[in-house]
Amino acid sequence: MARIGYYSAQALVIGMAYLLIEYIKKKNDTTPLRYVNQPKPSLSGQGSTQPETVETTNKDYDISQVKQFIQSTATSIAMISLMHWQFKFTQPLLLQSILPVKNLLTHKVALIHLWGDAPEGPLKRPFVAESPFGALFGGAGNNAVADSSATNTQDADKSKKD
Repeated sequence: MARIGYYSAQALVIGMAYLLIEYIKKKNDTTPLRYVNQPKPSLSGQGSTQPETVETTNKDYDISQVKQFIQSTATSIAMISLMHWQFKFTQPLLLQSILPVKNLLTHKVALIHLWGDAPEGPLKRPFVAESPFGALFGGAGNNAVADSSATNTQDADKSKKD
């Protein structure tokens, strides 16, 4: 019963995430969004060290965030399945049947599109990633920080209207 509940909950969450993507596409918010994507720190010290400017729309950014959520959910399914089938742990099945539904419904994109919250403050795009290990790598959890030379075009559009 725990297996059926777990895998049913995961299928429900992934299905709801794809429905959220369709809802975002239907809204078709093509407001331009421009931000600087900071390079991800690596332990080896190799990789790109230059921040890159990303130009997208609110719709495309929100869809990419939901796709990241789906990918993290799939990774979680793989890890929990391994723990259950290989090591016979059953406790994570119950907890992980509930948490993904809660995580989807409280995701920043869901708060904006489903619950109607204004994209201001912590919900302002680009979202700041809350990483508990961000301070260890010097990022303090910020993976997308607005740059003064690449400001959010939404603010510029608002000032033109005023």
